[in-house]
Amino acid sequence: MTSLPLKDMWCEKVALLLVFLAVGILACKKDKDETAPRVRIIAPVAGTSINVPDTFTVRVEVSDDHIVEAVTIELLDADGITVASAGSISVNASSGTFARDIQLTDERLRSGSYTLAARASDGENDGRGFLGINVLEAPLRLRSIFLAPPFSTGPVSIMRIDSLGELSTWATSQDFNGIAVDSYGQHLIVAGSRFAPLQALPTAASANLWQVNAPANDQEEQFTAVTVDPKDSRVYFATRDGFIRGYTGAGIQQFIAQCLEGHRCEAIVVLDGEVATWQRAVVGGASQIVSYSVAGTVLHQFLLEHERVALFHRTGTSLVHFANEAGSGLIENMNVSVGGTPEVRNFPGETIRAVVRLDANTYVIALDDRLVRYTYSTDLVSQISAGISADALAYESATGALYVAEGSTLHSLDASTGMVINTVSTGSPIGHILPLLNR
Repeated sequence: MTSLPLKDMWCEKVALLLVFLAVGILACKKDKDETAPRVRIIAPVAGTSINVPDTFTVRVEVSDDHIVEAVTIELLDADGITVASAGSISVNASSGTFARDIQLTDERLRSGSYTLAARASDGENDGRGFLGINVLEAPLRLRSIFLAPPFSTGPVSIMRIDSLGELSTWATSQDFNGIAVDSYGQHLIVAGSRFAPLQALPTAASANLWQVNAPANDQEEQFTAVTVDPKDSRVYFATRDGFIRGYTGAGIQQFIAQCLEGHRCEAIVVLDGEVATWQRAVVGGASQIVSYSVAGTVLHQFLLEHERVALFHRTGTSLVHFANEAGSGLIENMNVSVGGTPEVRNFPGETIRAVVRLDANTYVIALDDRLVRYTYSTDLVSQISAGISADALAYESATGALYVAEGSTLHSLDASTGMVINTVSTGSPIGHILPLLNR
């Protein structure tokens, strides 16, 4: 018998090893799990309506050729964002029916179509099941009314009237130059004047505290504008160093722009696809409307002739401007993309002290000693109340109440009839009225 040379024996062993490896790989490929678990949501039924707040049960049926490890159940909004979750259910079986409750407690959720999504995983593949339901929003309700003084370079107290009508001191600030309320994020936004930062103070346990420090100097009016815009619910503010910023209610910056050279921003309004600002020249005091793209690039600008009292978004890229000139109030329409300030109404011999928007077409105006309702579409003015010299106005849409500050007194009126509902004496001047709703 002739033996193989050593080299040939080595080659034969390598060949056999390669054959075994190939067989092993083919076997692994054959056994690889490429089938996702089957998932079906069997309860609730499609189209079920769920009220906020409420708790409802989701029942999911899963099956697979392999062991299913877990099932996760979530409720998604129209953008696919999770708004509520039942968490993850441990399965460790190849099939079964599993149930878990979802608590729908977020009163910020609006009525509309939502999607239940169930995802089952076997460690290799994920299977998904979907089902559409309807969510019915919680009734709009008033949670609190916050009262703040006029602007101050010294310490101030911010008062709160709770849902039972009790008045108390809610917060203090080292100095004060602006305030806004964020019902969606459940914050009171308080801006300092000289040293104090801009703070988003939580008004609910679900909200987080965040703040932005003042620019690095100690001059007055570090924060020159602050607002929570009703169009996108973001917090917008401007600072003395010329920056304009927008933050989500959670404190995430999503907009930044810079004022024109030598100008400061004193009002911010969100339009359709752009952000409009009212800016004043540091030297000379001339004012302009300047709008920016969402990326912070200047889009439009034009000069203004009159002193601003209030500025609101009306429709599209149109603003309605309430102003004073030589002791008389006036209302101007502004189309930011076109420019110009055509006058639509004036109040000869009466100055405008404050304005509040009821909706895009209706406003309440405080003149020297009376309150009037102005309807933009018809250019009609009707008197609501006489004998009140208002320092501040606010509208609360949950009950339709109009709040009027007169010195240290807060009046609550029916916005339709002008009838006085309630009067509260606070003992200190009121410069700002901020109703906080549940969303």
